[in-house]
Amino acid sequence: MFTISEARETILTFQELLDSTPREACHVRVSSDAWTLAEIVGHLIDSASNNHQRFTRLSFGDLDSFPGYDAEPWVAQQKYDNLDFEILSHLWSCYNMLLLHLADMTSNDVKRNTWRTPNGPQTLEFLIEDYYKHLRLHILHYQERLAEVRAYLGQ
Repeated sequence: MFTISEARETILTFQELLDSTPREACHVRVSSDAWTLAEIVGHLIDSASNNHQRFTRLSFGDLDSFPGYDAEPWVAQQKYDNLDFEILSHLWSCYNMLLLHLADMTSNDVKRNTWRTPNGPQTLEFLIEDYYKHLRLHILHYQERLAEVRAYLGQ
């Protein structure tokens, strides 16, 4: 079961990782099909943005439809690798503090509101929990990519 304290800890853990990332590593592409560290953070900003809309709209009532999110084209279109890493890190941090606030302020009576997706119904409660699970997976992804970049740079 999801708790706000676990979500807060997840955010703080990732922020510490972002803060400790060597700046020379942020924009290194280890292979043509691998996101840079900046692009991973950009993807997580996209995820926060999409989920912000879902959380807020579902708090008003059930949803019959909502646009999907396809990560690869979004990251490619926004060219996150051309943006200063400090800006990305700060935006990610602020956006996630907003989502944490929304999750914390969401009343139990609206957590059962449902988004009817092509893959079946998803409640607001499920989406909030799933968001933080997704973030935890990307912390591992980021750590693995950082290790690959360090090896690539001979660090």
